[in-house]
Amino acid sequence: MIAIQAGALLCGLAACEKKPAYDANEKDAVAHISVVNEKGDPLAGAAVLIFDEKGYEQFQKDHKTEPQAFTLTLPNGQANYRLPYQQWFTSGSRTITFVVMEEADADNYQIWSVSRTVKAAEQVKVELKIERSTTGQTEPNKPGESGNKGETGDTVSPDSPADPAGTPFEMFDAENGKTLFGDALFLDKEHYFDGNNRYTIADAGLVEGLKDLNELKLDRAAHRISVWPKHGYFICKDISLMEFPSGKRALASGAEYARILIKEWITRDDQPVGVKFDYTFEKVSGKNLPEAGKVYEVKLAADRSVTIPLPSKSSDSECVPWGKTALRFSYSDDHVTAQIMDPQAAAGKEYRFVIRVGACYSEAKLRIVE
Repeated sequence: MIAIQAGALLCGLAACEKKPAYDANEKDAVAHISVVNEKGDPLAGAAVLIFDEKGYEQFQKDHKTEPQAFTLTLPNGQANYRLPYQQWFTSGSRTITFVVMEEADADNYQIWSVSRTVKAAEQVKVELKIERSTTGQTEPNKPGESGNKGETGDTVSPDSPADPAGTPFEMFDAENGKTLFGDALFLDKEHYFDGNNRYTIADAGLVEGLKDLNELKLDRAAHRISVWPKHGYFICKDISLMEFPSGKRALASGAEYARILIKEWITRDDQPVGVKFDYTFEKVSGKNLPEAGKVYEVKLAADRSVTIPLPSKSSDSECVPWGKTALRFSYSDDHVTAQIMDPQAAAGKEYRFVIRVGACYSEAKLRIVE
């Protein structure tokens, strides 16, 4: 299977130099990158290699040349990459080349590149369209040119169907290139996944394949967690995650998350420097929950309660009032009863609450009617 990934390029290099940390500067430039296929559909998980003038010149001679930087596209096929002023622009504007390399092996590859002249503090748009070729060879971009051209090595096979086992990816640790997944998640020098205060990671334990990670579970979740071969992991954005009074976490209905299966270590001189894994992006279905924003009407003259069905197979449910909303919840095997306890209840008033089933939650509200 051919994969678009940074690891295929970096795997055979000598030890990568650790990139220094930096503080954001108003003189930094930002590249807004978009990667799509022949039909214009976004390509998730595509690694975009970033070269300066000399780096790209060397890359044209040797496709194993280490890029100055790289980033990974999100599920929408986009990535925003900050180009630090101190690293790129102290001597003025630069010609920067953005490359996607699709490689089957060392002798079978295709390359797409776009070059842009970029100034300090500039916002630049970069669009890469991956149009695969199976024959012939195309003249690659020269440094300084704009455009999107393909460069082909030996003949490659045409598109194959999506691999049900997921997309392969190679992640190098913080001391050997620091590959980012989803623009934030990385492998630290002690070989822990670090969510960089943006992602929460849950270890699902030993699994045989991604198929064993169908049901989202967040019981063993943290911002930093140890990595083990043959273990499965769930990766969730913190912005879509909520912790309930019980201490359990759940992801918002409709939110995306990643499933990861660690295949093996990447080693150099018999020492681990990264991991190989397969991944897929999934969405929380929320099929056992009320639709987000659903309104339940409650009559003012009655007992001001409503019954909400729950899946009978689930004994792990929880409801929480939003803020100081005066609600009381009573649980049965297959439903929960929500009752308004507000002494100042009146027609038209609304009461928000959150309901969780397992590792998924949704928000709904009660509205009083005459």
